[in-house]
Amino acid sequence: MSETDFDIELKEKGTNDLRFGKTNLDGIDAAILRELCADARIPRAELSRRVGLSAPSVADRVRRLEDTGVITGYGARIDPARLGYGLTILIRARPLPGKMNNMIAAIRETPQIVACDRVSGEDCFVARAHVRDVAEMEAVIDRIVPYGATNSSIVQSSPVQERLVEL
Repeated sequence: MSETDFDIELKEKGTNDLRFGKTNLDGIDAAILRELCADARIPRAELSRRVGLSAPSVADRVRRLEDTGVITGYGARIDPARLGYGLTILIRARPLPGKMNNMIAAIRETPQIVACDRVSGEDCFVARAHVRDVAEMEAVIDRIVPYGATNSSIVQSSPVQERLVEL
């Protein structure tokens, strides 16, 4: 298989582009990512020990993973139920003709909605929201309904938590 001009340009720039499956990740990078996903607060010295590299080498690799957009941020995992949000709901939404931007704005402006994906199929969006009770669930849905149809489900449990894809 011959390289395209685009592939050659990526190599010359030293750019990794995961959207096209082109990346310079190696086993050490994968190990660093696994460790950081398990504990983003791991001290660099401990991370270095676990992956078998010096602290400066690990720092360089982490910086490269950040610069290339592989690592997009760090954060704490919060249990919404411990904050009083007893229900997690999935809202599937399909905008009315000409109301796509209005629906997107309503979804973005609803603080209980913590994630939303545009999807293929019958619905256009699947949003995840945390609410205190059914009354708040109704209020969240009521913010979206003027712009299209919705269908909602209450999450009973999450047998697979968000995790790192296989590297």
